[in-house]
Amino acid sequence: MKSPNYSRRELMKMMSLTMVGSSVLPFFAKASSNENLDYFDESPKAIHIKKGSGNAGVVGGMDIVFKLTKAQTGGHLGCDEVTMKPGFLGAPPHLHKTFDEICYVLEGTIHIMVGDEVFEVSAGDWHLRPRGIVHTFWNSGPTTSKFIDLYVPGGHEQYMVDLASLFENNNRPKPEEMASLANKYDITFNWDKLGAIVEKYKVHL
Repeated sequence: MKSPNYSRRELMKMMSLTMVGSSVLPFFAKASSNENLDYFDESPKAIHIKKGSGNAGVVGGMDIVFKLTKAQTGGHLGCDEVTMKPGFLGAPPHLHKTFDEICYVLEGTIHIMVGDEVFEVSAGDWHLRPRGIVHTFWNSGPTTSKFIDLYVPGGHEQYMVDLASLFENNNRPKPEEMASLANKYDITFNWDKLGAIVEKYKVHL
């Protein structure tokens, strides 16, 4: 399913709504689950997630399979498996104040920008994107890349599911709805850096 195409005027409205403490991610497509993950399992138990299983979603050029949620880990972490197409930027530059992101690359290579530093992260490599610093990532290579993203503590996986659900059934969410949801889940975008990254590294959302 393709994401809705927004006009320049709509995108400018979204950006204006997110300049103070909140932001939007206007390129999400449908996720296959709409469940509420905002609770903790009071009876911890072992979890076996078989290869290829898990609720799935599409975010721009990324196919995402949701693996673990904060509900399953006592709030400690959430986890996704991501397959990223060549030429795509994972998200506009942004930061979080309350959680870190850890990436482990399974196949191919991705580039991760943290502050003004860019890291080439290849298969077998680990990378930490710490809270409080503007960051983004992309695949500028010739082939798809595959990686695991962990959110510590968990919660960001719920944001992705909730936001993707706004696009189900070919809906066109209002910018105000998207901005409110992004603000709820601690995401602040730095739109000023987006153009330079797109131009220099030849990637797109």
